Amino acid sequence: MSAGGRQSLKFLVGAGLAAVAVGLLVALVASLQQKTYVSQASVGLAVSTQNVSGALVSGQLLANLPAPAALAQAFTQRLDTRAFSEALGVERPDRIYEARYDERRALLTLRARGGTPREARERGEKLLAVAQSYLQERLTSAARTSALAAAEQARLDLATARKILEGVRAVLGPGGHAAGASGSGTAAALEAAKVDPVIARAANPARTYLSLNEAQQEVGLEMAQARGQALEGVLRDPAALSALVGQALQVQVLAPPAEPLGHVSPRPVLAGAIAAMAVLALAVLAAMLRDSNGG
Repeated sequence: MSAGGRQSLKFLVGAGLAAVAVGLLVALVASLQQKTYVSQASVGLAVSTQNVSGALVSGQLLANLPAPAALAQAFTQRLDTRAFSEALGVERPDRIYEARYDERRALLTLRARGGTPREARERGEKLLAVAQSYLQERLTSAARTSALAAAEQARLDLATARKILEGVRAVLGPGGHAAGASGSGTAAALEAAKVDPVIARAANPARTYLSLNEAQQEVGLEMAQARGQALEGVLRDPAALSALVGQALQVQVLAPPAEPLGHVSPRPVLAGAIAAMAVLALAVLAAMLRDSNGG
């Protein structure tokens, strides 16, 4: 072997020893660092009105609720905000907590880091509670907006029904009579015009028609009053609105936060191996440059 070859071999051997030493040192330093544990929870989200009580108003309140995917995405994007910082009790929640939503599987994954398995689990439980509270509040806010709009529409419907009913009663007159006695020719003409036979063959078709219209308007008036009262009652009682939304929102905790068996960091062996490989790669590169320069 030439002198240059022996020098290169000695250089590489020394570099290998140095790489091993650096790797061991890095592994030792990493092993002395504080361990980090992660607790994870999996949550399924759904919004369903099938089993919601209070059918008189539930359809109007829950018809325009945000989709579960939109709620989950909004939660993950707001995790590093001041509001969540206060709720979670940490200055930078994004350094401790993580939330991801898989739209394909409709699954919200929550992760929390801690210095011990117990701390990680407790933080995971806190994140889960904050997530549930956020979802409930967002849906309640959306339902309240829908309730306000529906209540205003109910007031308009009530005013319209009263106006129509007053008009019908004005035509009927104080005694509930309207001009227009029926005969055989009149009845035949009305039936030919697709008028209900019950009305066409009545002694007084006009009065009969207006009386039926009056009854229909009274029913409509009562329904509008009932709907308006139900909506006003829900708006005056936040607890009732929250309970209604709570029946619609289905948060299924598929995997609750638990104490992890092992830590995720540090990883001394991996850190040491990476450091050793980096030193060895630099040494090989240096040797190649040295040989190419003829040195």
